[in-house]
Amino acid sequence: MTDWSQDEFMSKWDKKYVSTNVKQGSKPYSKDFFLAVNSELAASQPELQNYSYAIVAAACCAVGRADVVGQLFDHLTTDSTEEKSEEMFLRLREAITIIFPYLGLPNCMPACYGMIGVVQRKGNGFASTKKLRKHTVDEEDARKGAELRAQIYKGVGNSEIFDLMKIYFSDLYTCSTIVTWGYLISKTNEEVFQPQESHLIVATAIMALGATRQTKSHIKASLGIGNSVICVKAVLKAVSKISEWADRPIASFDVDALSLEIQLALKACI
Repeated sequence: MTDWSQDEFMSKWDKKYVSTNVKQGSKPYSKDFFLAVNSELAASQPELQNYSYAIVAAACCAVGRADVVGQLFDHLTTDSTEEKSEEMFLRLREAITIIFPYLGLPNCMPACYGMIGVVQRKGNGFASTKKLRKHTVDEEDARKGAELRAQIYKGVGNSEIFDLMKIYFSDLYTCSTIVTWGYLISKTNEEVFQPQESHLIVATAIMALGATRQTKSHIKASLGIGNSVICVKAVLKAVSKISEWADRPIASFDVDALSLEIQLALKACI
């Protein structure tokens, strides 16, 4: 990996595009810390091995440190072939794409700019330019979004508040269903991630954001769609470490209790 502070191109790129939103006094990127978090997460469960870095990236964006993502990508692909780097780029790109509705573009763009800078230095072959989505949103996206949303939230227990959202914030609810769940997440499930993987990435962003009520719901949703308790606990541990590093600690959650809740709720739905 190139030390960005010692590389003229990356140093200028970082100052111009990537680290402009980082608050004064924030911790600098630590390759040792993030490598350790990613390695521990990847080794914790076999199902996390191929996308642990996407979970780390989602957490970084959510705690306001998207500037970390480009350097992490640079570090993880130091000895990678173009093919392996392209695969990682695509997974990171899709992770950022599906979490931006939850975090907002300003919290995600430094991650995009950082990754682009790495590719500008190393060469276009180290990135993926594969286009997954059409240029327009249509009825198919609406159908897929409604189906996926119903699948994700089955047994979670949000039906009452969602019904009220449909009445009082109907456009926001409709946009979320069609665009977030239909246009964005459904397509990544078809092309890049499995449904349980993409939702764990979404849940990661919500955890790291510090949204306590929504975190409980999305932990239950992650468990309900097929992630194991051990897997979710490993992700929560990684998110907690990153949040503490960013001086934005999150609440603790009883994953076992939430697992029992979703199991009972799903049985009641049969």
